[in-house]
Amino acid sequence: MNMNSLSEAGLSSESGLHSGPPQIGSEPDPAPGAGADAPDADLGHFVEQVEQTFKADALESFWSLEEEFRRLVHSRCPTAFFNRELRRLAGNPSFMGNWRPNQMMLHRGPGYALSIGLFDKPRQYIHSSPFYGMYAPLGQESLYYDIYKLPQSYRNGVFDPSVRLEPAGSGITAPGGILLLQTDQYAYDFRIERPLPVLKFITAPYQTMEWLFSKEQLHAWQANDSELVSTQLRVSAYILGRLAHASSLEALEQLSTHGHHAVRWAAVQNIGRLSRSVALTRLEPALDDPHPHVRRAAAKTLRQLKAKIPG
Repeated sequence: MNMNSLSEAGLSSESGLHSGPPQIGSEPDPAPGAGADAPDADLGHFVEQVEQTFKADALESFWSLEEEFRRLVHSRCPTAFFNRELRRLAGNPSFMGNWRPNQMMLHRGPGYALSIGLFDKPRQYIHSSPFYGMYAPLGQESLYYDIYKLPQSYRNGVFDPSVRLEPAGSGITAPGGILLLQTDQYAYDFRIERPLPVLKFITAPYQTMEWLFSKEQLHAWQANDSELVSTQLRVSAYILGRLAHASSLEALEQLSTHGHHAVRWAAVQNIGRLSRSVALTRLEPALDDPHPHVRRAAAKTLRQLKAKIPG
């Protein structure tokens, strides 16, 4: 392990390792009247501090919450919350908690989320992360990872398969430590040998795309929308184009000015299927779109439409 890479990049915070966090599965039920609400109080205090400090329009304020997150890691909250959910499930097999696959949500606020995630297997690709984050392994296992530098040619919103990651070392975050995800500069590949619960404090996506890189060649493989709603709108634009009903024209016109370039791109590609005359009018401004993919889609669609107009 190259531990020096951690301090040089400012990626890991290891103070307080001697005490360690509470262990999942070891938290006894509190005696009646003996601080039974302490875990909720710990979470409530953390949320209160986040609400006072973090500004979604000033992302750097996120990093000032490291010590508050550390207090939460070392509190009873993660263990007690997890065990309470398990008791509810044991008492009622039909209980539906605030769970996703491999993730349990503790709290979601404006521009941030707090959850416990289960890292159970290595990913097929190296992923860029479109959010800032702090990760803390829970239990007795450490979190191992490789670090890759995003090159200067990397522009998140414009996918380029020629972009390659640059190896930047490896690291380990022991129980009680915190990994600070500097995702505007680095991508991380977590090495998982056995399932590991991780307390995750992250911002909402501040970048539009999540890139995937080949582990063998380190080149860019594909890019996905960082938010589900963008994918849903993009798919909706394609479906409306295939249905080709005039009643969908207004919706596609609105999507053609959406803030996410991939949504605009899908709308521009499909608007011509509904109305050739409207498409010719709407596609002209798209030739000056700030995103190259939208400009190319507009130019291609215009050429196709004009080729179908009798001379």
